[in-house]
Amino acid sequence: MDRLRDILLLNVNGFTVTAYQLLLIGLASFLLLGANFLLLRKVLPWYYGRESVSEKNRNRVRAVIRFSLVSLLVIAILRILHIDITFIDEPIQQASTEDGPPVYLTIRISTLVKALLAFIVANVLDILIEELLVQRYHRTHLQNTVTQQARDAERDTTERFRAVRPLMYTLAILIILEDTGLSSYVLYPFSEPINEDAILITLGNLAQATAIFLFLRLLLMTITNLVLGTYYRRSKVDPGSQYAINRLITYFVYVVGVLLVLQAAGFDLLVLWTGAAALLVGIGIGLQQTFNDLICGVIILFERSVMVGDVVEVADHEVGTVRKIGARTATVETRDDIIIFVPNSKLIGENVVNWSHVERKARFHVKVGVAYGSDTELVREILFKVVDEHARILKTPKPIVRFLDFGNSSLDFDVLFWSRDLIRIEDIKSDVRFAIDKMFRERGVEIPFPQRDLWIRGGKGLDRLITTQSANGHSVKPAEEATEGGE
Repeated sequence: MDRLRDILLLNVNGFTVTAYQLLLIGLASFLLLGANFLLLRKVLPWYYGRESVSEKNRNRVRAVIRFSLVSLLVIAILRILHIDITFIDEPIQQASTEDGPPVYLTIRISTLVKALLAFIVANVLDILIEELLVQRYHRTHLQNTVTQQARDAERDTTERFRAVRPLMYTLAILIILEDTGLSSYVLYPFSEPINEDAILITLGNLAQATAIFLFLRLLLMTITNLVLGTYYRRSKVDPGSQYAINRLITYFVYVVGVLLVLQAAGFDLLVLWTGAAALLVGIGIGLQQTFNDLICGVIILFERSVMVGDVVEVADHEVGTVRKIGARTATVETRDDIIIFVPNSKLIGENVVNWSHVERKARFHVKVGVAYGSDTELVREILFKVVDEHARILKTPKPIVRFLDFGNSSLDFDVLFWSRDLIRIEDIKSDVRFAIDKMFRERGVEIPFPQRDLWIRGGKGLDRLITTQSANGHSVKPAEEATEGGE
């Protein structure tokens, strides 16, 4: 080896190439070609034979592997030959400050190598997380669930975990800024003159804040989709509880993230909150209702009196399904497919009817009156038969028929039944009324209308009349057609 180091193959203006370096380049080329053959011809076909992978992802994996191996070969050659040419090394005057120190912009081959390495790592990690972790996770836990909801969940998780690539690109930019010296370039100074205690927004601070935000977002997706997702399925946690837990974790992570981003951007949080104390008091008074809604939103998530998926009755007897519980308002979708935004304080401080809080079924009523003299046993039999034949009415608990009262014009009955179709219950009630009317006609049961007889006593030259008031209008007939003895 020492002899190979002494064999000089090329010497141009001080740039030398020895036989030992050429041997290392050949060895690196051989190893990378072997890795290319092993990955593309052996490992990937074996993996594709076990797992279901789309053709789009297969082509992407091949392209990333080839590009990564070629890039590694270029990097190895540059490192072996000790090539690190400086292209630019000049001071840049900061436009935002007049008395600040100049920033030296330095671009070398090593800078480009670091950027290339960061790009390779970003693509490799993106493939590993999307292909090996996310898709394999869903195939393992959702292999027996081929519903559209499961496919949507897999696609949604895959889309969210693509934040890995932007995070790695941001880190690559941060490395380049540090290596070139541009990280200290001041975008905006909060105080003049610039000294050690001055608060500055620099390119480096901005890149750090962006990297922290992307990392926290990726961390949040990892916790809620992968870690907690397994726990939810194993423990059979209901969707409302899943949403509440995920929302609380999201709030906590974002609050911590905002503080870390501000700290990374160059702000002293202690000075910031101390200086803004009076301003926050004024904002708190002006936005008292908003803060009340925010606190009520947290209380709802902890107390779980209203959860996502519950059927609730809000103002003006509007019935709808809770689709989302946000930081300030809850989104309720009514029976008419209209979205209502209800402040969280309304769900805490006012009476809200939750139809599905205990279990997702409720009891409903349909009232009907029959004429006096009707067979009440026959009426009860008909009402039981109608509700028993309806597909969306539960058989257990059993329906109930009540004889409510002896009314002015009818015998009043009430049929009570249970159903899980809470949103479309009015359609069920309508079907029951149609069926009752049809079966009453077939069995000769009369549904009366309210009526009243009015006798008018007339004077000379004025006939006595009888007016019968009914539900469909007034009918007037001469008094002589009335029952004898009427007065």
